Amino acid sequence: MYALTYERRRLTGIRSTWLILLTVLLVDAVIAALTVRQPALAQPVRVLTAGVPLLPLPVAALGAGAVGALSYGHEVRYPSLRLLLLPARRRLALLLAKLVVIGVFSALLATATLGLDAGVYAVVLHRVPAPSPALAGFAALVVTAGWIGLLAAGLLRSASAGLLVLLTLPVLVEPAVTALRGGLAGQRTTRALARALWPVGGSRAWLYGPLSGLRDTASLSPRGLVLLVAGPVLLLLLGYLVLLPRRRGV
Repeated sequence: MYALTYERRRLTGIRSTWLILLTVLLVDAVIAALTVRQPALAQPVRVLTAGVPLLPLPVAALGAGAVGALSYGHEVRYPSLRLLLLPARRRLALLLAKLVVIGVFSALLATATLGLDAGVYAVVLHRVPAPSPALAGFAALVVTAGWIGLLAAGLLRSASAGLLVLLTLPVLVEPAVTALRGGLAGQRTTRALARALWPVGGSRAWLYGPLSGLRDTASLSPRGLVLLVAGPVLLLLLGYLVLLPRRRGV
């Protein structure tokens, strides 16, 4: 309970959290406003999630991941806190508290962006956007991004490294899965790899495409989508738990 209270106060008491929150909401609203004015792009899911093909993740997910990666900043920046975290049980309690707080923050951020973009959609087109199961998946993706940034930063002891992992995972995971599934069979290897590593276009996007209206939802099964979204979190969590007893401090 002490760790949860500490993490909640830390998150709400630093300026970077609010700056990231305001930046995400502003950028998200601008993207939604630009998208909804183009009839060819004004699908409800795409507008509500502010999907941009050139970004490896939606704006809300990038913001949640940034807050998650920065969540270890105080523990790393101030050596005096490390003495309190020498016992492994305290570090585990702090990790669980961070996962809970970042998860709640990310869920609220996803809800806020969806509500804001729904307002933009209603104001411009004068109708309420239809709900879609992809929106729940989008919210799950935002929470997952927050956890990936948190766990990667904790594992590598660097917020910058956590952000780098967050940005590279969507770029590398899907091509790797496609190759393992034999998607490159019968094609020119160079050309297939180039398309896999740059999957943007009229019908393709990164692995989050079905959750942002950037790609047909039928292109990924629910099981495959869950695996792609939750798999990195479980691997990072396993790596952190393996190294936890061998470390002193965070």
